[in-house]
Amino acid sequence: MSETEPAAVPNSEPSRLRAAWSGWPGRVLRLGVAALPLYWLFHRLAWRDVARQAAAVGPLGLALAFASIFSSVAVGAVRWRLMLRAYGATTMPPLSTLMRHNLVGLWFNLLPSGVAGDAVRGVRVRHTVGSLATSYTVLFVERVTGLLGLCLIAAASMASPVAIQSSAVSVTLALGLAGAMGLSLSMLLVPYLVARQPGLRSFVERVPVLGAVVMKVPPARSLGGPIAAVGLSVLTQGALVLATYFLMRPLSEAATFGVCTRVMPAIILVTYIPLTPGGLGQREAAFTGLFGLAGVPAAVAVAASLLFFAELVAVSVLGGVCLAAERLAEARGHRWDD
Repeated sequence: MSETEPAAVPNSEPSRLRAAWSGWPGRVLRLGVAALPLYWLFHRLAWRDVARQAAAVGPLGLALAFASIFSSVAVGAVRWRLMLRAYGATTMPPLSTLMRHNLVGLWFNLLPSGVAGDAVRGVRVRHTVGSLATSYTVLFVERVTGLLGLCLIAAASMASPVAIQSSAVSVTLALGLAGAMGLSLSMLLVPYLVARQPGLRSFVERVPVLGAVVMKVPPARSLGGPIAAVGLSVLTQGALVLATYFLMRPLSEAATFGVCTRVMPAIILVTYIPLTPGGLGQREAAFTGLFGLAGVPAAVAVAASLLFFAELVAVSVLGGVCLAAERLAEARGHRWDD
Protein backbone atom coordinates (compact mmCIF):
# COMPACT_ATOMS: atom_id res chain seq x y z
CA MET A 1 0.00 0.00 0.00
CA SER A 2 1.44 3.40 -0.95
CA GLU A 3 1.82 6.23 1.52
CA THR A 4 -0.89 8.20 -0.26
CA GLU A 5 -3.49 5.46 0.06
CA PRO A 6 -5.86 5.84 2.98
CA ALA A 7 -5.47 3.27 5.71
CA ALA A 8 -8.14 0.62 5.82
CA VAL A 9 -10.82 1.39 8.33
CA PRO A 10 -11.50 -1.61 10.55
CA ASN A 11 -15.04 -2.85 10.64
CA SER A 12 -16.60 -1.24 13.68
CA GLU A 13 -19.96 -2.94 13.32
CA PRO A 14 -20.72 -5.26 16.22
CA SER A 15 -20.90 -8.98 15.59
CA ARG A 16 -24.31 -10.56 15.14
CA LEU A 17 -23.96 -12.32 18.49
CA ARG A 18 -23.09 -9.10 20.30
CA ALA A 19 -25.92 -7.24 18.56
CA ALA A 20 -28.37 -9.96 19.60
CA TRP A 21 -27.13 -9.82 23.20
CA SER A 22 -27.55 -6.04 23.27
CA GLY A 23 -30.98 -6.17 21.62
CA TRP A 24 -34.28 -7.68 22.63
CA PRO A 25 -33.10 -11.35 22.47
CA GLY A 26 -30.44 -10.59 25.09
CA ARG A 27 -32.93 -8.74 27.29
CA VAL A 28 -35.36 -11.67 27.13
CA LEU A 29 -32.58 -14.11 27.97
CA ARG A 30 -31.37 -12.02 30.93
CA LEU A 31 -34.94 -11.68 32.18
CA GLY A 32 -35.37 -15.45 31.93
CA VAL A 33 -32.16 -16.09 33.86
CA ALA A 34 -33.34 -13.67 36.54
CA ALA A 35 -36.78 -15.28 36.73
CA LEU A 36 -35.67 -18.92 36.98
CA PRO A 37 -34.47 -18.93 40.61
CA LEU A 38 -37.47 -16.84 41.67
CA TYR A 39 -39.83 -19.26 39.89
CA TRP A 40 -38.10 -22.20 41.57
CA LEU A 41 -38.43 -20.64 45.01
CA PHE A 42 -42.06 -19.61 44.66
CA HIS A 43 -43.08 -23.15 43.69
CA ARG A 44 -40.94 -24.89 46.29
CA LEU A 45 -41.58 -23.01 49.51
CA ALA A 46 -44.48 -22.25 51.81
CA TRP A 47 -44.10 -18.49 52.06
CA ARG A 48 -46.22 -18.23 55.19
CA ASP A 49 -43.65 -20.43 56.90
CA VAL A 50 -40.84 -18.22 55.58
CA ALA A 51 -42.60 -15.12 56.96
CA ARG A 52 -43.11 -16.84 60.31
CA GLN A 53 -39.44 -17.78 60.50
CA ALA A 54 -38.36 -14.23 59.60
CA ALA A 55 -40.54 -12.79 62.36
CA ALA A 56 -39.04 -15.23 64.86
CA VAL A 57 -35.55 -13.72 64.51
CA GLY A 58 -36.54 -10.89 66.82
CA PRO A 59 -35.18 -7.36 67.32
CA LEU A 60 -31.95 -8.50 69.02
CA GLY A 61 -30.94 -10.77 66.14
CA LEU A 62 -31.72 -8.05 63.60
CA ALA A 63 -29.76 -5.44 65.57
CA LEU A 64 -26.72 -7.70 65.97
CA ALA A 65 -26.75 -8.57 62.28
CA PHE A 66 -26.98 -4.88 61.35
CA ALA A 67 -24.08 -4.05 63.68
CA SER A 68 -21.99 -6.86 62.15
CA ILE A 69 -22.56 -5.66 58.58
CA PHE A 70 -21.87 -2.05 59.56
CA SER A 71 -18.65 -3.19 61.27
CA SER A 72 -17.63 -4.96 58.06
CA VAL A 73 -18.01 -1.68 56.16
CA ALA A 74 -16.04 0.23 58.80
CA VAL A 75 -13.13 -2.23 58.78
CA GLY A 76 -13.31 -2.11 54.98
CA ALA A 77 -12.57 1.63 55.16
CA VAL A 78 -9.38 0.89 57.13
CA ARG A 79 -8.40 -1.73 54.55
CA TRP A 80 -9.03 0.70 51.70
CA ARG A 81 -6.78 3.27 53.37
CA LEU A 82 -3.97 0.73 53.66
CA MET A 83 -4.27 -0.14 49.99
CA LEU A 84 -4.24 3.52 48.92
CA ARG A 85 -1.00 4.02 50.87
CA ALA A 86 0.49 0.84 49.34
CA TYR A 87 -0.15 2.23 45.85
CA GLY A 88 1.40 5.62 46.51
CA ALA A 89 -1.41 7.87 47.67
CA THR A 90 -0.04 11.39 47.97
CA THR A 91 -2.80 12.66 50.25
CA MET A 92 -4.58 10.36 52.65
CA PRO A 93 -8.29 10.94 53.30
CA PRO A 94 -9.41 10.57 56.91
CA LEU A 95 -11.11 7.33 57.84
CA SER A 96 -14.44 9.11 58.31
CA THR A 97 -14.30 10.25 54.67
CA LEU A 98 -13.45 6.77 53.38
CA MET A 99 -16.25 5.36 55.53
CA ARG A 100 -18.67 7.82 53.91
CA HIS A 101 -17.40 6.85 50.45
CA ASN A 102 -17.85 3.17 51.32
CA LEU A 103 -21.46 3.77 52.37
CA VAL A 104 -22.20 5.77 49.23
CA GLY A 105 -20.65 2.96 47.21
CA LEU A 106 -22.98 0.47 48.88
CA TRP A 107 -25.90 2.70 47.96
CA PHE A 108 -24.93 2.58 44.28
CA ASN A 109 -24.30 -1.16 44.52
CA LEU A 110 -28.06 -1.57 44.85
CA LEU A 111 -28.16 -1.00 41.09
CA PRO A 112 -28.47 -4.24 39.05
CA SER A 113 -24.84 -4.21 37.87
CA GLY A 114 -23.46 -4.77 41.38
CA VAL A 115 -20.24 -2.91 40.47
CA ALA A 116 -21.51 0.67 40.23
CA GLY A 117 -20.44 1.25 43.82
CA ASP A 118 -16.79 0.49 43.04
CA ALA A 119 -16.91 2.87 40.08
CA VAL A 120 -18.22 5.63 42.34
CA ARG A 121 -15.62 4.91 45.04
CA GLY A 122 -12.83 5.02 42.47
CA VAL A 123 -13.91 8.42 41.18
CA ARG A 124 -14.18 9.85 44.68
CA VAL A 125 -10.56 9.15 45.67
CA ARG A 126 -8.82 9.42 42.30
CA HIS A 127 -7.06 12.63 43.36
CA THR A 128 -5.25 10.82 46.18
CA VAL A 129 -3.39 8.45 43.83
CA GLY A 130 -3.00 10.75 40.83
CA SER A 131 -5.26 9.02 38.29
CA LEU A 132 -8.55 7.21 37.94
CA ALA A 133 -6.78 4.13 36.54
CA THR A 134 -4.65 3.78 39.68
CA SER A 135 -7.70 4.34 41.85
CA TYR A 136 -9.50 1.48 40.12
CA THR A 137 -6.39 -0.68 40.44
CA VAL A 138 -6.47 -0.15 44.20
CA LEU A 139 -10.12 -1.21 44.31
CA PHE A 140 -9.41 -4.28 42.18
CA VAL A 141 -6.55 -5.42 44.41
CA GLU A 142 -8.68 -4.61 47.47
CA ARG A 143 -11.30 -7.01 46.12
CA VAL A 144 -8.56 -9.61 45.64
CA THR A 145 -7.55 -9.27 49.29
CA GLY A 146 -11.21 -9.66 50.24
CA LEU A 147 -11.40 -12.87 48.23
CA LEU A 148 -8.25 -14.18 49.89
CA GLY A 149 -9.61 -13.33 53.34
CA LEU A 150 -12.78 -15.25 52.50
CA CYS A 151 -10.73 -18.24 51.36
CA LEU A 152 -8.76 -18.22 54.61
CA ILE A 153 -12.00 -18.35 56.62
CA ALA A 154 -13.24 -21.22 54.48
CA ALA A 155 -9.93 -23.09 54.81
CA ALA A 156 -10.02 -22.75 58.60
CA SER A 157 -13.62 -23.97 58.70
CA MET A 158 -12.72 -27.09 56.74
CA ALA A 159 -10.53 -28.18 59.65
CA SER A 160 -13.62 -28.22 61.90
CA PRO A 161 -15.79 -31.31 62.43
CA VAL A 162 -18.74 -29.64 60.66
CA ALA A 163 -19.82 -31.82 57.75
CA ILE A 164 -21.79 -31.12 54.57
CA GLN A 165 -24.07 -33.99 53.57
CA SER A 166 -22.64 -34.37 50.09
CA SER A 167 -19.10 -35.44 49.38
CA ALA A 168 -19.36 -34.23 45.78
CA VAL A 169 -20.38 -30.73 46.88
CA SER A 170 -17.67 -30.70 49.55
CA VAL A 171 -15.00 -31.61 47.00
CA THR A 172 -16.33 -29.07 44.50
CA LEU A 173 -16.33 -26.30 47.10
CA ALA A 174 -12.83 -27.26 48.24
CA LEU A 175 -11.53 -27.14 44.67
CA GLY A 176 -13.29 -23.83 44.00
CA LEU A 177 -11.86 -22.26 47.14
CA ALA A 178 -8.39 -23.62 46.37
CA GLY A 179 -8.59 -22.10 42.90
CA ALA A 180 -9.81 -18.78 44.26
CA MET A 181 -7.00 -18.74 46.83
CA GLY A 182 -4.37 -19.53 44.19
CA LEU A 183 -5.72 -16.85 41.86
CA SER A 184 -5.85 -14.18 44.56
CA LEU A 185 -2.33 -15.01 45.79
CA SER A 186 -1.04 -14.79 42.23
CA MET A 187 -2.65 -11.38 41.75
CA LEU A 188 -1.01 -10.07 44.92
CA LEU A 189 2.43 -11.67 44.83
CA VAL A 190 3.44 -12.20 41.21
CA PRO A 191 3.41 -8.52 40.09
CA TYR A 192 5.45 -7.60 43.18
CA LEU A 193 8.02 -10.34 42.52
CA VAL A 194 8.29 -9.56 38.81
CA ALA A 195 8.93 -5.87 39.59
CA ARG A 196 11.92 -6.93 41.69
CA GLN A 197 13.07 -9.83 39.53
CA PRO A 198 12.45 -8.79 35.89
CA GLY A 199 13.77 -12.13 34.69
CA LEU A 200 10.54 -13.74 35.89
CA ARG A 201 8.44 -11.72 33.42
CA SER A 202 9.03 -13.99 30.42
CA PHE A 203 8.18 -17.05 32.50
CA VAL A 204 4.95 -15.53 33.80
CA GLU A 205 3.89 -14.30 30.36
CA ARG A 206 4.12 -17.87 29.02
CA VAL A 207 1.45 -19.07 31.47
CA PRO A 208 -1.74 -19.47 29.40
CA VAL A 209 -4.50 -16.89 30.09
CA LEU A 210 -3.54 -16.22 33.71
CA GLY A 211 -0.08 -14.90 32.86
CA ALA A 212 -1.39 -12.10 30.66
CA VAL A 213 -4.00 -11.14 33.25
CA VAL A 214 -1.57 -11.07 36.17
CA MET A 215 0.96 -8.96 34.27
CA LYS A 216 -1.65 -6.24 33.81
CA VAL A 217 -1.85 -5.75 37.60
CA PRO A 218 0.61 -3.07 38.77
CA PRO A 219 2.74 -4.05 41.78
CA ALA A 220 2.27 -2.47 45.18
CA ARG A 221 5.15 -0.41 46.54
CA SER A 222 5.46 -2.85 49.44
CA LEU A 223 3.79 -6.06 50.55
CA GLY A 224 3.05 -4.74 54.02
CA GLY A 225 -0.16 -3.01 52.95
CA PRO A 226 -1.65 -5.94 51.00
CA ILE A 227 -0.72 -8.43 53.75
CA ALA A 228 -2.37 -6.25 56.39
CA ALA A 229 -5.35 -5.82 54.05
CA VAL A 230 -5.74 -9.61 53.86
CA GLY A 231 -5.85 -9.76 57.66
CA LEU A 232 -8.51 -7.05 57.72
CA SER A 233 -10.41 -8.93 55.01
CA VAL A 234 -10.70 -11.88 57.36
CA LEU A 235 -12.46 -9.49 59.74
CA THR A 236 -14.74 -7.95 57.09
CA GLN A 237 -15.80 -11.33 55.71
CA GLY A 238 -16.01 -12.81 59.21
CA ALA A 239 -18.43 -10.04 60.16
CA LEU A 240 -20.73 -11.10 57.31
CA VAL A 241 -20.57 -14.70 58.52
CA LEU A 242 -21.40 -13.48 62.02
CA ALA A 243 -24.37 -11.48 60.71
CA THR A 244 -25.76 -14.65 59.10
CA TYR A 245 -25.27 -16.55 62.34
CA PHE A 246 -27.21 -13.92 64.32
CA LEU A 247 -30.10 -14.22 61.86
CA MET A 248 -30.18 -18.02 61.81
CA ARG A 249 -29.36 -18.79 65.45
CA PRO A 250 -32.92 -18.24 66.75
CA LEU A 251 -34.44 -20.31 63.94
CA SER A 252 -32.59 -23.62 63.76
CA GLU A 253 -30.31 -25.63 66.03
CA ALA A 254 -28.55 -26.89 62.91
CA ALA A 255 -27.37 -23.36 62.07
CA THR A 256 -24.40 -23.35 64.42
CA PHE A 257 -21.56 -20.85 64.11
CA GLY A 258 -19.40 -23.64 62.65
CA VAL A 259 -22.00 -24.35 59.98
CA CYS A 260 -22.28 -20.66 59.08
CA THR A 261 -18.50 -20.39 58.88
CA ARG A 262 -18.35 -23.43 56.59
CA VAL A 263 -21.26 -22.53 54.31
CA MET A 264 -21.33 -18.74 54.10
CA PRO A 265 -17.97 -18.32 52.29
CA ALA A 266 -19.23 -20.66 49.56
CA ILE A 267 -22.46 -18.64 49.25
CA ILE A 268 -20.51 -15.39 48.96
CA LEU A 269 -18.41 -16.92 46.18
CA VAL A 270 -21.48 -18.28 44.36
CA THR A 271 -23.20 -14.88 44.50
CA TYR A 272 -20.02 -12.81 43.96
CA ILE A 273 -21.28 -11.85 40.49
CA PRO A 274 -25.03 -11.12 40.73
CA LEU A 275 -26.93 -12.71 37.84
CA THR A 276 -30.25 -11.24 38.92
CA PRO A 277 -31.25 -7.73 40.09
CA GLY A 278 -29.91 -7.40 43.62
CA GLY A 279 -29.01 -11.10 43.50
CA LEU A 280 -32.64 -11.93 44.36
CA GLY A 281 -33.42 -15.58 43.82
CA GLN A 282 -29.77 -16.41 43.12
CA ARG A 283 -28.82 -15.77 46.75
CA GLU A 284 -31.91 -17.53 48.14
CA ALA A 285 -31.26 -20.59 45.99
CA ALA A 286 -27.67 -20.69 47.26
CA PHE A 287 -28.80 -20.34 50.89
CA THR A 288 -31.40 -23.08 50.46
CA GLY A 289 -29.14 -25.53 48.65
CA LEU A 290 -25.95 -25.14 50.69
CA PHE A 291 -27.43 -24.68 54.15
CA GLY A 292 -29.82 -27.53 53.33
CA LEU A 293 -26.79 -29.82 53.02
CA ALA A 294 -25.99 -28.95 56.64
CA GLY A 295 -29.50 -29.82 57.81
CA VAL A 296 -31.01 -26.31 57.89
CA PRO A 297 -34.69 -26.27 56.77
CA ALA A 298 -35.41 -24.47 53.49
CA ALA A 299 -37.83 -21.97 55.06
CA VAL A 300 -35.19 -20.98 57.62
CA ALA A 301 -32.51 -20.58 54.93
CA VAL A 302 -34.72 -18.40 52.71
CA ALA A 303 -35.90 -16.28 55.66
CA ALA A 304 -32.27 -15.70 56.70
CA SER A 305 -31.29 -14.90 53.12
CA LEU A 306 -34.03 -12.30 52.68
CA LEU A 307 -33.26 -10.75 56.07
CA PHE A 308 -29.56 -10.66 55.22
CA PHE A 309 -30.40 -8.78 52.02
CA ALA A 310 -32.70 -6.43 53.95
CA GLU A 311 -29.86 -5.70 56.39
CA LEU A 312 -27.52 -4.92 53.51
CA VAL A 313 -30.12 -2.55 52.08
CA ALA A 314 -30.55 -0.91 55.49
CA VAL A 315 -26.81 -0.23 55.74
CA SER A 316 -26.79 0.95 52.13
CA VAL A 317 -29.55 3.45 52.90
CA LEU A 318 -27.06 5.18 55.20
CA GLY A 319 -25.02 5.79 52.05
CA GLY A 320 -28.07 7.33 50.42
CA VAL A 321 -28.43 9.62 53.44
CA CYS A 322 -24.74 10.62 53.15
CA LEU A 323 -25.21 11.33 49.45
CA ALA A 324 -28.28 13.46 50.12
CA ALA A 325 -26.40 15.37 52.82
CA GLU A 326 -23.54 16.02 50.39
CA ARG A 327 -25.92 17.35 47.74
CA LEU A 328 -27.67 19.55 50.30
CA ALA A 329 -24.34 20.95 51.51
CA GLU A 330 -23.28 21.71 47.94
CA ALA A 331 -26.60 23.44 47.26
CA ARG A 332 -25.89 25.69 50.23
CA GLY A 333 -22.42 26.53 48.96
CA HIS A 334 -20.50 24.18 51.23
CA ARG A 335 -18.42 21.12 50.38
CA TRP A 336 -17.49 18.18 52.55
CA ASP A 337 -13.74 17.71 52.81
CA ASP A 338 -12.42 14.74 50.82
